[in-house]
Amino acid sequence: MTKLKVLLIFVLIVSGCVTNIYDQTYHQSGTAYYKAGNYDAAIEQYKKELEQDPDNSAKYFWIGLSYRNKKQYKDAVVWYQKSIAKDSTSSLVFASLARCYNELNQYDDAIAAGRRAIELDSNIIPAHFELACAFFKTKQHKNAVKAYKKAIELVPEYPPYYNRWGYLLMESGDYAGAAEQYEKAVSLKPNNIKYLSRLSSAYYKQGKYDEALDATNKAISTMSFVGLGAAIGIVNGYPVIKGTFESRPAQKAGIKAGDKIIRIDGKATKGLKPGEIISRLKGQEGTQVVLTIKREDSEKSLEATVMRERIFTAAASTGIGYRSFIQRHRGEKDESLKDAKQAYSLNSSDKWAQLAFGAASLYQERYGEAVQLLSVVKDSATARVLEATAYAKKGDFKKAIYIYSAIPEEKLSPKNVSLWSDRTALLDALKPFIASKMESAGRLKAQRKYKEALKELGEAMKVGDDKTSEEICGSIYRIMSIDPRLSVLPEEARKYALRGDVLTEQGKFEGAVKEYRKAVQAAPYIAKLYFNTAMIYGELKRFSQAIRNMKTYLNLAPEAPNVRAAKDQIYKWEFAMEKKK
Repeated sequence: MTKLKVLLIFVLIVSGCVTNIYDQTYHQSGTAYYKAGNYDAAIEQYKKELEQDPDNSAKYFWIGLSYRNKKQYKDAVVWYQKSIAKDSTSSLVFASLARCYNELNQYDDAIAAGRRAIELDSNIIPAHFELACAFFKTKQHKNAVKAYKKAIELVPEYPPYYNRWGYLLMESGDYAGAAEQYEKAVSLKPNNIKYLSRLSSAYYKQGKYDEALDATNKAISTMSFVGLGAAIGIVNGYPVIKGTFESRPAQKAGIKAGDKIIRIDGKATKGLKPGEIISRLKGQEGTQVVLTIKREDSEKSLEATVMRERIFTAAASTGIGYRSFIQRHRGEKDESLKDAKQAYSLNSSDKWAQLAFGAASLYQERYGEAVQLLSVVKDSATARVLEATAYAKKGDFKKAIYIYSAIPEEKLSPKNVSLWSDRTALLDALKPFIASKMESAGRLKAQRKYKEALKELGEAMKVGDDKTSEEICGSIYRIMSIDPRLSVLPEEARKYALRGDVLTEQGKFEGAVKEYRKAVQAAPYIAKLYFNTAMIYGELKRFSQAIRNMKTYLNLAPEAPNVRAAKDQIYKWEFAMEKKK
């Protein structure tokens, strides 16, 4: 064979077969990294593979999937779209694209991608579920239920779908419906902590405390073990104590780090494997094990009798803190306090441990400590209600009302029985403030200081329960009847109301309702602010809030020209709520 022929063969190999080997190597490496959860490395390998084969749509998809798993949804969308540009016939790509659009709150795009996936393959399961989520978020409940049922029909024994559907129902305030879905998830995977915890939450918010306690106990049991409370290693063939946990059996029995265990219940330990050692140390909760130990500073061996007990991991702090809340609502204050202390000792930075210990401090009348604990828990209506209660108990009504008034109205619903109960306790604590404002308003009215009287009544109205608010509205109406000019909007309230009007005209109802809430806080005695707030809530399909505000409007303006229309609107919203169920 001539040198020229050899050279030509070498060129062919380099330009052909070796390239395929590199392609395959990059793909295998990328897949290995992907399975190991190293998505950055997987992306790098897949991109190298694309350099050799830029028209391979599957590689774009895998890069998109890697970005999705990193929760970089915008990047994932870009790569999915590149995959579609190369091949628009993959239902899986469109279904994955729908998932990312849902995560980005781009629900119309999610619906379009999900529908396209189903056009390509009517049995593509993830697409049906992503459609259900997008329909749910856009208040298309009938379509959501239809899509969800189709997904479950295709894969009836897949617990994550029941879990996600339950989560969406919880968000909408349908706690009974959520519990039903979580029950199905738990039936398929009984020891899943997430499913049990969410099931407990759904029961708790319905006020079904016995059921909530049962689910919580099951979740907690998965985060505990029966043991001695010591870390053990193998040194020179013997089990050696590496450390003991504070206030646990081993420490109570006087065992120290460095102690060599030479016998367990009289049987020698030298040469035992770790599994054999653990097997000998394990036993029923409440039983004893005798350890013969050798300590470096002692020539004689020592014997220690250790009682086995149940030991909770730090992760159990959430469940134990939650159980403390359940017991508090069951009236079991001693058990609630015990759990609060245990949760906080396990993990003082855990949200539910802080909440539980804060609530326990509140009911022990340690109000300063309660405020300190509860104030660090962010994005929690429960924490804000309890924090406001602590301030009210301290007599700082101004701070209590400020905190309470800042809670979004939709967070406080009678459907959430447990939170509504805490709200009722807060309003009871604020009754002295309401009484003082009512008394002050009466004096000012007698002095014909009507504007000042209205301000006092408005402050009282911010924290009155339904019955009290109705009485206050009557007092406001009687003062307003004296001089119609009193119904003119104060400047600050006017500013917020106009901003709300602009946002309403733009169809930005979420922003509009926030501005109107500010207007109501600035002038809670002006009737028309409640009417406009009610109508915006109606546009958002938050009918319970819409009805509540419209009833306040009617109480403040019982002879308004649009009373009939306002009452009829309430009937319509009530009917819409019935249909939604």
